[in-house]
Amino acid sequence: MDQAQSPVVNATPTSSLRHDLFSVLMLALVIPGALAILILLTLNWQKTIEVDVRAKAEQFADLLQAGLVLPLWNVALDTARPLMQAVVADPSVAWVEVRDTTGEMVLEFHRPEDVRTTTIKVSRQIVKEGAPLGEVRLAYATDSAQSDALHSSWLLAAVVGCQFVVSLLLMRMWLNLRVHKPLNLLRSSAASISTGDLKTAVPALRHDEFGVLGQQLDSMRIALAQSVDVLEERVTARTTELRQANTHLEQALNNLRQAQDRLIQSEKLVALGSLVAGVAHELNTPIGNGLLVISTVLGQTHEFRASMGQGLTKTQLSGYLDQVEQGAEIAASSLNRAANLIQDFKQFAVDQTSLRRRRFDLKQVVRETLAAVSVVRKYALAKLHVDVPEGIEMESYPGAIGQIVSNLFENAVVHAFSEQHAGTVRISALLDGEQVVLTVSDDGAGIAPENLSRIFDPFYTTRMGSGGSGLGLSIVFSLLSGLLGGTIDVESSLGQGTVFRLKIPRVAAQRDEAET
Repeated sequence: MDQAQSPVVNATPTSSLRHDLFSVLMLALVIPGALAILILLTLNWQKTIEVDVRAKAEQFADLLQAGLVLPLWNVALDTARPLMQAVVADPSVAWVEVRDTTGEMVLEFHRPEDVRTTTIKVSRQIVKEGAPLGEVRLAYATDSAQSDALHSSWLLAAVVGCQFVVSLLLMRMWLNLRVHKPLNLLRSSAASISTGDLKTAVPALRHDEFGVLGQQLDSMRIALAQSVDVLEERVTARTTELRQANTHLEQALNNLRQAQDRLIQSEKLVALGSLVAGVAHELNTPIGNGLLVISTVLGQTHEFRASMGQGLTKTQLSGYLDQVEQGAEIAASSLNRAANLIQDFKQFAVDQTSLRRRRFDLKQVVRETLAAVSVVRKYALAKLHVDVPEGIEMESYPGAIGQIVSNLFENAVVHAFSEQHAGTVRISALLDGEQVVLTVSDDGAGIAPENLSRIFDPFYTTRMGSGGSGLGLSIVFSLLSGLLGGTIDVESSLGQGTVFRLKIPRVAAQRDEAET
């Protein structure tokens, strides 16, 4: 068994399970403990302030209520002063006020040097035999009680905190013994197996979940050792089969490439034949008109020369000159038309065959391309509407752009329209920063949604056997994304038409001759 090829796995964990378990258990203890302490401290605080302090304040108020009955009844207030002094001897008593039935202050005590933050106020009515004698009011400070409650709270928190520390230490020792140590042994064994060591047995552990995991890991090691030998034999056999299959595939791929090249060449020859026939037909009209006019003028010249011997009138001379002038203008216009067509076809042919990079006006390239295409599709059902403004200067490959426009126009004519449904192909362009947006759209049959994602695949066509090769849009995509460095988006709806929107850099990237 070859272990040198076994992959090495980094066995260093990014996080510790022991730490995670310790954190979870600590939170399980700390959060409930903290809530319990908070509840106990709150209850202790409320009991000290609301119960104990108020009980003392009411106790003093009850004492004063009972002891002031006779002094107020007998109007002997001096006899009440010992009682007042006994009550105010408690430093938490902030002030005491005794008023008669008219509301006049008869006895009072205020502790001026003491600033109380919080006090509890109680009052009692002084009554004898149903007759009111006055009222006693008392304020009892809670500062001392709060201090005692805070002290007891800190003591309780310290006790619980010590308990938490001891519990956490014990829990950490338990996790180290029962979790961390077995996991380290299992991790070491798994790391050895991952490096290809299938001979070292997994150590035996306790009879718990880790022990069961260790036994299963050892069983997996034994099964892997047996499987590796079988797999090596299968890999050797399959490698031989794959090499043979790869040889056959390379041969098939070469055959496919040759067939593709022949098909593309055939398509080019067919297109060239159609173009030549169209050019011949298109040039026949202006040249024929020029020949007809020149022949007519030549016949009139012979008649004029014969008439010269008999004498000419001014009217005959003027008529002859008018006819010669009109014929010359018609002949010149026809020959200029033929010369312009030849120039357009010449430039179109040069761009298509060389794919050289040059500076050009987009409208001129589109016009030359459509001039060549229109002679082939002169009687097609589609009408052509061009809206390409002048002044869109590009430094790119006009041959590639012309071929793209030609292929998209051909695609619309072939697939979008039928004898029962004619339509219009629109070609427009605009400059968007350093990008030229070229749009070719039609109002024809549209593309089915299930075919939209495959239209740029080579040899994919819905008219196989009816004149479609499936290479037109594939060539468009290859030229645009490769040579021109642009992108293309397609939108189509059945029965409403198709829109091809191309974004082409105004200045194409420099490429060497081999890439072009």
